[in-house]
Amino acid sequence: MVTLDNKLLKRLTSREVPLKELEDMENRCFLSTFTYQDAFELGSYVRNAVKKNFPEKPVAIDISLPNGHCLFRTVTYGGSVLDNDFWIQRKKKTAIRFGHSSFYMGCKKGDKTPEERFFVDAKEYAFHGGAVLIQSERSDYPYGCLTISGLKQEEDHLMAVTSLIAFASQNLEENLNLD
Repeated sequence: MVTLDNKLLKRLTSREVPLKELEDMENRCFLSTFTYQDAFELGSYVRNAVKKNFPEKPVAIDISLPNGHCLFRTVTYGGSVLDNDFWIQRKKKTAIRFGHSSFYMGCKKGDKTPEERFFVDAKEYAFHGGAVLIQSERSDYPYGCLTISGLKQEEDHLMAVTSLIAFASQNLEENLNLD
């Protein structure tokens, strides 16, 4: 099961993680396949991980294709609000457009506004943690995007990346069952 690295979380919160390290984490978010069943299993896995790490926190989880088609959407507990959906849409749009996690792009943006740095409207894009691309070694383009909303942005980001890496690793072990 997924356990968050508290030292890394503190470094993310204080913005002490270089872009290269964030990119290296993103590059570990690879799945060998991505079917509708994979999306459901990943979403369920993330939901269980969020509930374990943040008991009683209402968190929204979304897995969508780059074209916007939603494959999985749920909340962990009552208390999630429509605002979470708006955040999900904006974070996901950022990750898909720029090819990096929404947290990475927020760090890259620095102190400038989205309009100043990237010429995009802050009402349409969110440069806050939580959206991570689901990649494949077989393609230059992402399979989809996993987005989490409802925690602090660093927690949203670390929960998404850590869960995706753990899920990919678990699936690899299952596929390599050498017994």
